[in-house]
Amino acid sequence: MSHVMRRLIQGGTILSMDDGIGFLPEGDVLVEGERILAVGPSLDVGDAERVDASSCIVLPGLVNAHLHSWQTAMRGIGGDWAGTDYFRIAHGLIGPLYGPEDMRIGTLIGALAQLESGVTTLFDWCHGNATPEHTDAALDGLMESGIRAVFGHGTVKPKPKPGEVHFSQLPHPASEIRRLRMTRLAGDEARVTLAACILGPDYSTLDVCRADFAMARDYGLLSSAHVWGNSNRLVPGGYRTIAAEGLLGPDHNVVHGTYIRDDELRIIVDSGASVTSTAAAELKSDMREPLSCRVAVMGGAPSIAPDSEVLNGGNMLDCMRFALQVHRVFNNMHEVARIAARAGTAPAAMEVATPGSPIRTITLRHEEVLRWATINNAKALRLDHRIGSLTPGKQADLIIVGRDSLGMIGARDPVQALIQFARTSDVRTVMVGGRVLKQDGRLLHSGLDTLKAGLLQSAARLMDGVEDVV
Repeated sequence: MSHVMRRLIQGGTILSMDDGIGFLPEGDVLVEGERILAVGPSLDVGDAERVDASSCIVLPGLVNAHLHSWQTAMRGIGGDWAGTDYFRIAHGLIGPLYGPEDMRIGTLIGALAQLESGVTTLFDWCHGNATPEHTDAALDGLMESGIRAVFGHGTVKPKPKPGEVHFSQLPHPASEIRRLRMTRLAGDEARVTLAACILGPDYSTLDVCRADFAMARDYGLLSSAHVWGNSNRLVPGGYRTIAAEGLLGPDHNVVHGTYIRDDELRIIVDSGASVTSTAAAELKSDMREPLSCRVAVMGGAPSIAPDSEVLNGGNMLDCMRFALQVHRVFNNMHEVARIAARAGTAPAAMEVATPGSPIRTITLRHEEVLRWATINNAKALRLDHRIGSLTPGKQADLIIVGRDSLGMIGARDPVQALIQFARTSDVRTVMVGGRVLKQDGRLLHSGLDTLKAGLLQSAARLMDGVEDVV
């Protein structure tokens, strides 16, 4: 009988994200094989490899609920774009230049960067896959990286040539979903699983929505759609219509939704569908409150993600910081408006030599945002039975974050230390399914220099001839 490796992670501050275990000022995590065996203070363990986590935070790996990793070679070209520039340039000009190798190297480097920064699970929303070869190359990159992933099979959105049908009238290619479901992504318990990234009610007709939602459900897949809820959507009723058709349920994920009205959002939340907000990307050109805040008010489970590194960084540590601050801005604006609306009431006396802020209660706490980035994001991907918390029986997807760097040392509250001060360099250990992928602050992937050179070559080729436009 082969020996199953056991590791005891000792003496760390445990942020379990499990309601029954909670936060432990000092505790241990026992990993056996690919699963968590026990979590608690001073575990009594015999034969096991010891991992010293003193002066560290131990928590479930972060979950990135929405990233287009195929776009890694386009990092940082669109931070100053406005309006439809992203669609015109990234999808219209550069996207068609991608070959399968560009898809592979971009996805691989993008996934490795996620691991390096403490993300153990990625919803890789892939809509640069012009051919099955592009799809397979992107999958090759994910598989090689070692990250846990939901591979979201999407479709490209080119402007139609004369005589061609617009993409909004074309159902998702069911033959490709069938091919992947029957071959590389057949298992729902594998490290990399499949989702259908469909056009949805903003980008396709009702007939296409009917076909796409039904197809995803027939194959037992999570479906996900980019949605904004603006007046130019192709199904004017949006999710009101989708729900009336019997298509909406817990197996669907709504991304963005910036302009969705409260009555439609209530339908989405009550259906059990998940909502992923990508505030850093959304607020670049849309001055609307991110849906994560509105979903929280409605009693739902918000999900957050960075979206596209064409526009902003893809680091989930930064994503949490941005989400926290943005929500406090909007919450404070609402509170000030409520105070101003209470006409006839005497203003509260303000203490002298202070800013005089009327805000007396902080309406979003750090622990809630950490929940969004772990167990809530796992729920959005329908993986919370496997990941998202340090719960015995779940996959051993965890990270160890040091607290002794010059930028972290002295930060008292562990959750605030993580969200406000931690950097990628503070992430010492990353484990996916019990396999250590980053150790002592170093990513354990061979040939990184060659991969970096490959990404730069890809970027140079893709950008050649479009530099002036960008």
